[in-house]
Amino acid sequence: MHVGLIYKHRSTSKSSYDHAVVPTGLLKEPDTLILRAPPSAHNYGVRFLLFQQPPSQRPVLPDPAKRMLNWVQLVSTPTADTSGTCILLHFDNKRYVFGRIGEGTQRALTQRKVGFGKVEDLFLSGVVDWENTGGLMGFVLTIADMLADAKGKLEENNVQKKRNNPGLPVSTPDGLVSRLNIHGGKNISHLLATSRRFIFRKGFPLKPHEIRQDPRLAAVPSSEPDFKDVNINVWYMPVQSSNSRPTSSRKRSHDEFSESTEDGSGRNTKSPAEADAEEDQKLVETVVSQMFNSDWKMDALVETTLHQAKLPAKVFVRDPKGHIQVYDGPMPGNGQHVPDIPVLVRQPWPGAMVHSLPRTTPSTQSMCYIVKGHDQRGRFNRQEAEKYDIPKFEYKRLAGGESVVCKDGTVVTPEMVLGETVLGRGFAVVDLPDISFVEPLVTRTEWSNEEIMRGIHVIFWLLGPDVSSDERLQEFMTKMSSIRHVVTSPDLCPNMIALESVTTQTYKLHHIDSERFPLPIFSNERSLSNTPVARSTSTYEVGRTGKMIQFSPQLLHQDDQILPFPDIKKLAWATADKAVLKEIQRLTEVARAKVADPVFQAKIEKVEADIPNRDAEVITLGTGSALPSKYRNVSATLLRVPGYGNYLFDCGENTLGQLRRVFGDELPAVLRDLKAVWISHLHADHHLGTAAVLRAWHTETSKSPETAQSRLLVASHVHMLDWLREYADVEDYGYHRLDSYAFRNWLPGTRVARHPRALSADDVAAYGLSSIDACFVTHCHGALAVVFTWPSGLKVAYSGDCRPSDHFADLGRGATLLIHESTFDDELRGDALAKKHSTMSEAIDVGRRMGARRILLTHFSQRYQKVPTFDDENFGEVVEESEPESEAEAEAGKKIVKKTKRDEVVLVSFDYMRVRIGEFRKAQAFLPAVQKLFEDVTAQ
Repeated sequence: MHVGLIYKHRSTSKSSYDHAVVPTGLLKEPDTLILRAPPSAHNYGVRFLLFQQPPSQRPVLPDPAKRMLNWVQLVSTPTADTSGTCILLHFDNKRYVFGRIGEGTQRALTQRKVGFGKVEDLFLSGVVDWENTGGLMGFVLTIADMLADAKGKLEENNVQKKRNNPGLPVSTPDGLVSRLNIHGGKNISHLLATSRRFIFRKGFPLKPHEIRQDPRLAAVPSSEPDFKDVNINVWYMPVQSSNSRPTSSRKRSHDEFSESTEDGSGRNTKSPAEADAEEDQKLVETVVSQMFNSDWKMDALVETTLHQAKLPAKVFVRDPKGHIQVYDGPMPGNGQHVPDIPVLVRQPWPGAMVHSLPRTTPSTQSMCYIVKGHDQRGRFNRQEAEKYDIPKFEYKRLAGGESVVCKDGTVVTPEMVLGETVLGRGFAVVDLPDISFVEPLVTRTEWSNEEIMRGIHVIFWLLGPDVSSDERLQEFMTKMSSIRHVVTSPDLCPNMIALESVTTQTYKLHHIDSERFPLPIFSNERSLSNTPVARSTSTYEVGRTGKMIQFSPQLLHQDDQILPFPDIKKLAWATADKAVLKEIQRLTEVARAKVADPVFQAKIEKVEADIPNRDAEVITLGTGSALPSKYRNVSATLLRVPGYGNYLFDCGENTLGQLRRVFGDELPAVLRDLKAVWISHLHADHHLGTAAVLRAWHTETSKSPETAQSRLLVASHVHMLDWLREYADVEDYGYHRLDSYAFRNWLPGTRVARHPRALSADDVAAYGLSSIDACFVTHCHGALAVVFTWPSGLKVAYSGDCRPSDHFADLGRGATLLIHESTFDDELRGDALAKKHSTMSEAIDVGRRMGARRILLTHFSQRYQKVPTFDDENFGEVVEESEPESEAEAEAGKKIVKKTKRDEVVLVSFDYMRVRIGEFRKAQAFLPAVQKLFEDVTAQ
């Protein structure tokens, strides 16, 4: 604080001194405060004390001449693909996200071409659970990777520039943030920390701001915002469910607050439980910090001993000359003595070194927010300024909010020469998961606080099922009729197509092969809850994707930005070449004639007569890699085996949304028949949808006494199962009903994974499987390939992500079906080696070494946005072989070409594709037409 002293002469009489006039004129200076001096200062002639904040602490109002375009928009509403409502707040210099970041949010933003490189603050609404935050991990990773890529390119450019100018600094790329703040309710830090084993980035500071206490219940109530920056003020509104038991229902007095935190010496006197809770929270926040901003290096090696090294892991030793080389000697556990020699192993990233987190409990607190821009200074009135004897060069200071002094000593304040201040405009985000939150919300003090509510023009209501019809809520909206109410809910919003690119692609494929490519299920007239879509009323309007409200430079409701229902047929053929369409139609008719030919059908029946479960159906829910794109979601494949059950191989983000689009009203029955889930490894694109699917299974099976006692088999590496256990503290998604099947280390002398037990007769009856066998593969720590076998003899091998594996080829020998990753074209074998993936030919070769009858390729690089390149060598007609007719003819060297064939069929997968094992040959007949369809398509 700057301190100015005002003196009175000592000779001044006591009476005149006491009655001196307070110089209130000085209060016109910005950020000043005048106080009467204490008696002890009177001897020094000090009568008043003048305080002024340093300029850096003064709240600076935005310059009216530089008012930015400022608007808020609904970028997602409840559909099968986007379960939650997401709101984007735009300023030219920065973006903010409010609401739910559920699974599918990132993919929807990509579809809408909504950039989120300038997002620095996320304000998560609702209860912290997977439904509201399931897309958060992928969202964070994408922002971090965008920043890393931009920095990498900038550094490359600077290397060139520094050769000419060595002093050139490296700066953060324009238009991208360098950190991320996540605001949310209880457990947001814990949720992030549970993913420490599989989410890791460097140089991207991430800070969770967890609101565990209600700011409006503090000892001294305040109208000050809980968050502010150069653009906005935000007030946190944590709403506690009326079904929960709060620790206190009243505000604590100042004395009570002081007594509970300090003793007479001023030391902290928190209770042991409070102190422990604080320490636990600090630990969790430290873990999150280490996940995104550590200095860990992948090539750093630490010394340990062979018996203490955690296997499977690459082990190194030093040769007699001290050089580091890979250790290829005997390993512990192979039945022979192995000396405990010094070895080197890679240091795991810091977050993974925390073996377990402090326990927590599910939250019953739903986060809501009030958001408002800053007041803006009025425009400078030159005519008013000219009335004062002020040098013109001082006008800039006045326009900037500073006072100036005239030659005659008159103080001219900004208020004297500026127009009327423009009040900040804003909105509220209210998230009510169920009716237990209604009463605590409508009785909050913020709604009657004029200072907070001044300038609030709209409330976005994010409502759970059945909440919109609550009478208390309707009454509240009516009472607040001066504010626009925009309501989104799975009961009210249409289950429209949110991802038109992949739907348009599927529409084209459907016209080629309707049996294998059914159209995604959607409705413009019914909601996600399968209720009729509500119409806007005099009280509220139903929120639609694209709804925009502009706050600056003027207030506008821009309903013309609302996304129209996509016309998929029009989008599919709008730019199609007529000659190409004609050729596709010709090839399609050839394929249809072929599969309808009785001779062809009889040949299939003869060749496939020995294949078990030919009616087993493969549904490829996600066929892309790394991150969701407009055309391919991340990994997930469902296998339906009639008479046994349904089986899910990997479960990338928004697998549940893909299931909704494929099955619609049939989904509850599909979930009830789900028997097992396999997760191949802990990369986010393979398992971030698991919690949502498990909760949907738990919810659906709990409805019926016949299925309420059933269990679900979840098989994976032990660390995946550790994550499921830890996340169960955040949300009750049915973890207690899971039968975990953990793969830990390899069997002695092999790469075959070791699991704790064989499937018992009861397990076979419950899950339909006679065995689950797995082996470790080259990709990442704990990556596994698996083989499921059924009592019927059906054998399905699934690779996950990996380089071609001899152990996997042996393990899957005689497989009925191989589902193998095919990330890269053959021409990019170098990329496949570097990133530990397989090319198309390598994947097919694994299947041929297995003797797999059917091969399905999936997990394509997103550079192949629509279809990878395939050729006749891998996908043509099956090979005819020459065999001797008889032993006599063989002896004579005579051979006759017989119609026996190598029974192998290879298919390329697309999202939403459904193909039975017995229909692979039919599907293969349509490949020429499919290839023609995408002949000229390149990555987008």
